[in-house]
Amino acid sequence: MNIIMSRVKKNIKTIGAILIAAVISTLCLVMPVEGSPVPGGSDPSGFSQYIPGGTGICATAVQDTIRVLMPDGSVQTMDMDEYLKGVVPSEIGASWPYDALCAQAVAARSYAATSYRHPEQDANVCTTTHCQAWSQARDERADIAVESTHNIVALYNGEIISTYYFGHCDGHTRSSESVWGGYLPYCRSVSCPCGYHEMFGHGVGMCQQGVKVLAAAGWDYKDILSHYYSGVDVRSTDAEPLNWYFAEGTTRPGYTTYICLGNSNEAAAEVDITYLIDGEESRAVPYTVEANSRRTIDASHDIGIHKDFSCTIASVNGVAVVAERPMYFNKSPVNGGHDTIGANTPSANWYFAEGTTRKGYTTYLCIGNPHDTPAELRIRYFVEGGENIEVLHVIDPMSRKTVNVADDIGTGKDFSCEAASLNGVPVIVERPLYFNTGVYNGGQDALGAPKLKMSWYFAEGTTRRGYDTYICLGNPNSQKTEIKLKYYLGGSETKEAYYTLEPLSRLTVDASSDVGAGRDFSCRINTINSVPFIAERPMYFSTGAYNGGHDTMAAPYPKSSWQFAEGTTRPGYKTYVCLGNPTEKTADVLIYYLRGNGTIVSQRFDVPPYSRHTVCANDVIDTGEGAALDIGIEVTVVNKVGIFVERPMYFSASGFNGGHNTIGY
Repeated sequence: MNIIMSRVKKNIKTIGAILIAAVISTLCLVMPVEGSPVPGGSDPSGFSQYIPGGTGICATAVQDTIRVLMPDGSVQTMDMDEYLKGVVPSEIGASWPYDALCAQAVAARSYAATSYRHPEQDANVCTTTHCQAWSQARDERADIAVESTHNIVALYNGEIISTYYFGHCDGHTRSSESVWGGYLPYCRSVSCPCGYHEMFGHGVGMCQQGVKVLAAAGWDYKDILSHYYSGVDVRSTDAEPLNWYFAEGTTRPGYTTYICLGNSNEAAAEVDITYLIDGEESRAVPYTVEANSRRTIDASHDIGIHKDFSCTIASVNGVAVVAERPMYFNKSPVNGGHDTIGANTPSANWYFAEGTTRKGYTTYLCIGNPHDTPAELRIRYFVEGGENIEVLHVIDPMSRKTVNVADDIGTGKDFSCEAASLNGVPVIVERPLYFNTGVYNGGQDALGAPKLKMSWYFAEGTTRRGYDTYICLGNPNSQKTEIKLKYYLGGSETKEAYYTLEPLSRLTVDASSDVGAGRDFSCRINTINSVPFIAERPMYFSTGAYNGGHDTMAAPYPKSSWQFAEGTTRPGYKTYVCLGNPTEKTADVLIYYLRGNGTIVSQRFDVPPYSRHTVCANDVIDTGEGAALDIGIEVTVVNKVGIFVERPMYFSASGFNGGHNTIGY
């Protein structure tokens, strides 16, 4: 989906000759432990063949978990990225350059994804150099490198390769057949600038000391990996989003619900929107989203007024789009708007960190069931400073249900919550919240997170006058979570704060107590005792021009590309892009604004290390009426640095006043 690939020619750096094998096969490729025979011999083309139960497995995608044989003989199932966080600093120096850490992370991930080295214990890998070195020690820089390359691997002919690597070479690496006797097309002999004159290790694949030299010389990790593994494609194995789901939507009087679709491809996308209408039959409506453009659909034009709905969006011609659902409302006693990115898939579990039933606040859970089977949903509410409450709700097939949380837990309570499908039927859950406190008036909404994580990222946050920024943390586990909160401020300044999140609880942090007044920030939040949690960041504002609030779930990973379907520079609207850089490397960022009339405006700038940066779309796009002022947004980091991005909007137009915000895809 990344249009930069068709507009910017990549500058490929080389040292010496890179030999690309002409022989291509769809066989799963493995190599033996150094010094042992090639398993199964060779086929006529010279490829090693895979034997079930042998040392490797065929993979085209990264599995979520990996089974690790521990030193005591036990086998632990670990989250793949959490396992890799123990590998990277054990294999190379944690102080090495960012791109060296990323290259090691991708190589280690690719190796792990194709390994089944201990079949007798039903384990993929062990913790020694027989497989990959691993320890429980963690380093923040290595952790961020792993997270920045989430699900990115090296592939050859569409399959993840066995990424062999070693300490250092003598100026050039070795081909697989010269060492092991088996031919691997991606393991060719290439020149290496490591600076050593003797070999340390088997010499096949990636030279770790060479990686350090190339990263220090300014190579990005994808170019490094492409040098050592000939002819590979370094990319994520995550599928492009062909389906989107929203649980919330209404066409009641006083509410306007839009569905925004962004298409950054060179071909038009044919999509079907299926509305699951409360109390009515579902309804499907087809649309075309032209290439490199954004399209806006007013839901009331499809289904009429006085309807509450959930919806699904499906690309029927295989061209992926990104989807958001902004809503605007002017219904006494609230006025404002909210927005969220869609979900790519239903889930049996959803988590929220924010919610309240205090006076002046009304919190709902909107639940969409796009299946033909009822969903039995257990909602566990974790009340801040109080009891925990469980309630069971049944969601009928192909329908949407709205839960007023005060009916479940009573009034005057702050809470986080977990929604779990007891019969395994996956659903979509959002949490809209409306408020009129006498100071703030508006609404906010967030899509839940389908899983807990060890770390989360927010690109937006401010303690300027007129703004209140909170970080809400939820812990649905039976163990406490020790939290580190790292703020990225201007000029690469950072601040850290530490909190304890008790079991089965919710905690609210006022950011101003950590960073002081008058500061803009991004932040990373992580557990330091390996107990996962959930995070949201509500903001409230009363600035004179705008009054309201917005909220978003945290981003799970930094990435080098982000997309948004919503944004506008029409009169009365301000669209911002907030970017956080958690690394020591400056991010070279290119934004494409995909206008509703098919034209494109670009903007390029740097995001300094350990900092937050904000740009305003209104500064580069004129103001006026019409579809040309409505924009989709694509953010690409040219030098592959992992960043995290949000898109806040503020508005005072058409009878609506407030703001909304979302993370990107």
